[in-house]
Amino acid sequence: MHIKTPQSALLTNHELLLHLRQEDAEYTGEDGTDRKRWKPKGLEHMLRDGLSYLQTPDYATISLTEAHPDRPMTLYKGSHSLFRALATEYQLNKAEFIQIYNLRPRTQVMLELIIEEADSRFTEDQLQDILSRITAIFDEEEASIPAGVEDEDLPKIENKLLGAAKKKKKVKRRVL
Repeated sequence: MHIKTPQSALLTNHELLLHLRQEDAEYTGEDGTDRKRWKPKGLEHMLRDGLSYLQTPDYATISLTEAHPDRPMTLYKGSHSLFRALATEYQLNKAEFIQIYNLRPRTQVMLELIIEEADSRFTEDQLQDILSRITAIFDEEEASIPAGVEDEDLPKIENKLLGAAKKKKKVKRRVL
């Protein structure tokens, strides 16, 4: 087996929890089919451990999943998104956006642990601004975000993700 596109997509903990719940429902018959199936041993352990980890009461994922059982809170799309709040001024990579979403930093120390080389890429004031924008997005009342916000037609943001504009090198071939 050969992997053609490694890490073609990154998942948030919220998306992972929704997927694990759906996978578990297919085997327990709770997916609407009323058909129970035997789970392979490895899958059973993975589902049990993954679900128990992501559903702990002190973990933010469980409350988000209860509030939005069909979709994660806006991460990349919509006017209320974390991406729109940060991408216009700060170059962060996809993994940093996902970690900010998953860990929800409340202090500058936590933010510096998430952002690679934060002290050399950003000033203290910029890090405080990033932290205040993150706090504003996550503290926003979920009920105030209108349904269907992910489907809004908004102006395109220039692709400022780190590493997003990599150009392919041309390979010169010598003819012998």
